[in-house]
Amino acid sequence: MPEYSYWIIFGLILIIGEFVVSGLVLIFLGLAAVIVGGLAYFGLINDLTWEITLFAVLSLALLAGARRFLRDWLFGKETQGRTSDDSAGLVGGRATVEADFVDGVGSVRYRGARWQAQSDQPLKAGQMVRISKHEGLWLTVQAWSDTSSTDQEKDSEQ
Repeated sequence: MPEYSYWIIFGLILIIGEFVVSGLVLIFLGLAAVIVGGLAYFGLINDLTWEITLFAVLSLALLAGARRFLRDWLFGKETQGRTSDDSAGLVGGRATVEADFVDGVGSVRYRGARWQAQSDQPLKAGQMVRISKHEGLWLTVQAWSDTSSTDQEKDSEQ
C-alpha cells in the first residue's frame, strides 16, 4: 500500500472518531492528516519528516483557527456563560459562615450547599454574609451588616 494511503486512512479514522468523542479536536487532526495524504499523493511532499512536520503545523493551525469559529456555530450560544459575572444568580444572596475564616478563606452555607469562600474581612461561624462575587466554585463574601450599612449610606446620598 502506498505511503500516502496511510495518512488518508489515519485521517478518516480520526474524523469518524470525532463522532464518538465530540470535542472538535479529532476532526481537525483528521483533516490535517487527509491534507498531508493528498499532498503526498500528488507528489508535493515525499519525505516523512516533512509530512510529520506539516501534519503538526496544520493540526495546530486548524485547532487554533477554525475551532474558535466553528464552536459557536456547532454548539450555539449555550457555551457563552462565561460572559456573565453571575450566571448562577448567586450574587446578592445571603449565606451563613460555617466555620471561622482563616487567612481570608473559609466555607459558607448557601441554600443548603456548602461553598468555599474568601473575604477580606474577618468572619466568624454563624455570621450572616452577602455574596458579592461568584467565580467557579468560589464565592467572595462580605459581612451582611457591612453591606447593609453601605447600601443604606448609598441610598441616603442619592
